[in-house]
Amino acid sequence: MTMLSKITNESINDNLKMRFENADIYTYIGNVLISVNPFKDLGIYTPQVLKSYENKNRMELAPHVYAIAEGAFRNMIAYSEDQCVIISGESGAGKTEAAKKIMEYIAAVSGGNSSSIKEIKDMVLATNPLLESFGCAKTLRNNNSSRHGKYLEIQFNAGGEPVGAMITNYLLEKNRVVGQIQNERNFHIFYQFTKSASDEYRQNFGISGPENFLYTSKAGCLDVPNMDDSREYADTLKAMSVIGISTAEQDQIHRMLAAILWLGNVQFVPHKDDDNMSQITDPDITAFIAYLLESTPELVSKVLVSRTIETPRGGRRGSVYDVPLNIAQAESARNGLAKAIYDRLFDWIVMRVNQAMQARGEARYIIGVLDIYGFEIFDHNSFEQLCINYVNEKLQQIFIELTLKAEQEEYVREKIEWTPIDYFNNKVVCDLIEAKRPPGVFAAMNDACATAHADPKAADQSLSQRLTACSHSKHFALYDGNFTVKHYAGDVTYMLSGMTDKNKDQLLRDHLELCKGSSNSFLQTLFPEDLAQDSKRRPPTASDRIKVSANELVTKLMQSQPSYIRTIKPNENKSPSEFDVKRVLHQVKYLGLCENIRIRRAGFAYRQTFEKFVERFYLLSSQTSYAGDFIWTGGSKEACIQILKDTDIKSEEWQIGTTKVFIRHPEVIWGLETMRERYWHGMAQRIQTAWRKYQAFRAAKATKIQRVWRQKRQAFELIKFREHGDGLLGGKKERRRFSICSLRTFNGDYLMVNSRDKHTRGFLLREAAQIGSEPAVFSSRIEFLVPRAMRSARPMPRQLVVTKDHVCIVEEKVVDGLVQHALVSKIDVAAIKDLAMSPYQDGWTVVHLMSQPDLVFNCEFKTEMLTWLNS
Repeated sequence: MTMLSKITNESINDNLKMRFENADIYTYIGNVLISVNPFKDLGIYTPQVLKSYENKNRMELAPHVYAIAEGAFRNMIAYSEDQCVIISGESGAGKTEAAKKIMEYIAAVSGGNSSSIKEIKDMVLATNPLLESFGCAKTLRNNNSSRHGKYLEIQFNAGGEPVGAMITNYLLEKNRVVGQIQNERNFHIFYQFTKSASDEYRQNFGISGPENFLYTSKAGCLDVPNMDDSREYADTLKAMSVIGISTAEQDQIHRMLAAILWLGNVQFVPHKDDDNMSQITDPDITAFIAYLLESTPELVSKVLVSRTIETPRGGRRGSVYDVPLNIAQAESARNGLAKAIYDRLFDWIVMRVNQAMQARGEARYIIGVLDIYGFEIFDHNSFEQLCINYVNEKLQQIFIELTLKAEQEEYVREKIEWTPIDYFNNKVVCDLIEAKRPPGVFAAMNDACATAHADPKAADQSLSQRLTACSHSKHFALYDGNFTVKHYAGDVTYMLSGMTDKNKDQLLRDHLELCKGSSNSFLQTLFPEDLAQDSKRRPPTASDRIKVSANELVTKLMQSQPSYIRTIKPNENKSPSEFDVKRVLHQVKYLGLCENIRIRRAGFAYRQTFEKFVERFYLLSSQTSYAGDFIWTGGSKEACIQILKDTDIKSEEWQIGTTKVFIRHPEVIWGLETMRERYWHGMAQRIQTAWRKYQAFRAAKATKIQRVWRQKRQAFELIKFREHGDGLLGGKKERRRFSICSLRTFNGDYLMVNSRDKHTRGFLLREAAQIGSEPAVFSSRIEFLVPRAMRSARPMPRQLVVTKDHVCIVEEKVVDGLVQHALVSKIDVAAIKDLAMSPYQDGWTVVHLMSQPDLVFNCEFKTEMLTWLNS
């Protein structure tokens, strides 16, 4: 898009519209990928397409998310620097899908074929369906909206092979567990579980369809178009197995999910004695929940309808009270317990995933992929939207710092000729939310929670008063129990009601005691807090935690070389054919695409320190290298100039700063990379030619040696075996003519009894001989002397089969035109007393048996038969 003739927000919008209508969803602004969600499969993520982007420069092929992944991976290897891919945009713009494609590409092209590296790749890909099930949900704006933030760091060794990974989780929207706005859904896993649970789970955990549970049916949306919950559930279970979550652990996960679902079905009515108290309508439900949590029904009921309050100070030190709850308070306590269990369960899953993906070797480099909730503006916005939008403000600040502000400041610092370009810096909005002095929105919330902690309404009123301190900012307005923040993505009005209560986000001691006192060890693991701990420090609030997490995330991202993907949502109806011009124009403006294009067109696409540039490209100049060795004796700055001159790059394409070299267009640096590859290719060809000649010479000599050795070895073994047989009959039996000068190979199985082909005669012989799986060491046709009553014996054709343990005589005859085989005799080798032969050339042999009639037969291969029997 830097090639547009007219740079305005409207012209950018028109260009995006034209691309969207032609199913061309990707484009570039410099090294930033712009992606418009097509809301359909365009067939551009096939293995063939993925392979085409491997080892390609970014401009060689059409813009694609694979090109961003390829650039990050190759830059990590080439420059030995950590990389990160920052994907930003509002909810429903396609951030999660982009993150999945990044991970798929890196897993496909990264090296390593060992079992441990393949295991890591499989685990990295398995995190997608697993965390989507537990961390994503259907919203009005997105059918697969991330309701948590995830930063996945893939760890690589020095060879670019993935050896481990780690996931950092940010701000799960746990309020979704207990309530959703109309036509939205709870987290996917609840619908997958209730629709597709096994019979065992249905029987043990009381699971039925999602319509039977309040937490999944209250919003009136049970199904999502183009989403098969049963298939997704199968993928989730498969992912658990790949990660290494055992069957017992999976059972416990489903047990906790069932407990949460049944908690939602607990209903309250006013107590018969006092309307300010509540009682549970159906005690059987709490009894079943107690069974799932492995606690007592009395304790579960007590936790839901009363609260324990301790007064550690004052005139009645150490007093403990059981304060009954009214219906609203009881519902809040019920929801609080369900949220706490799910929140801890999600954290446990992330922890378990990280344990499974621990590095299998030394991790030298990292590629981080950030998939975090998008900017949100609803009709009714509360604490969750404030936190989500705050994190997006921080990400926008990183983008500004690294692409707009930092770039212009670097040109000034390096004394590069430059015309400054104005842009909006949203740091003022970040300070408005997170600053302590003057107090920002988060600080005002914390003060309100501390001073009016007992009464949520009083805390909200206190917050309203304290927010007046923020009125000095033109990006803030307070009125009618609400306040408005002018975010970079638009003005958002937040409701004060309930905000301080959500900010406290404290786990009730009663809930903690219930879970810690359970006989279920898995549930105890989810709540590791010490009940005896008595800290006087104020526990961190939800805003404290998200602020710390956001700043830690910013620190991590700033330590890596970033690649950017800016996602755009074309319409609110998830339609693959609708392009809402007004909606997209708003996104173009707040994403700052126009300013980004202006800076990229006027600036330099590549900059690098003198030392690293020389280290990378010294091979391209005969003044700085000889035969691959660095020979330059001057300074790095002069070496850079020499390299650029010797490669015939025009002077207007580069400038030399005080510490760095700047190159205006990416095509120039790609040309340098191509020349570098050609240099090494030429050197490699010379080495390969010499090596091939040596290998050919070596192979020829080795072949000659091997041929001679095989001939000698085969002859030696044959001679040795024949000599053994000759030794048995030597001097005892006449030799047949020519037998002394022949060198016949001893085949052994002449009738192919060892054949496994059922259609061969050998297989039929094996069946008739009844030798099972025993291999035949010798088989041959013989003349067997068959005794006849009152008459002399008569030689008849038979088949001889010899195994390690048995000698079998089989008769072959034709009955009704069909060949049949019958076992005549089967004796154990151990039963053979000795063998007798005549001293002449004939092959007649008498087998003397210990307790059976002797066998007499004529065998053509008498010496070989005798040798096999003897061996």
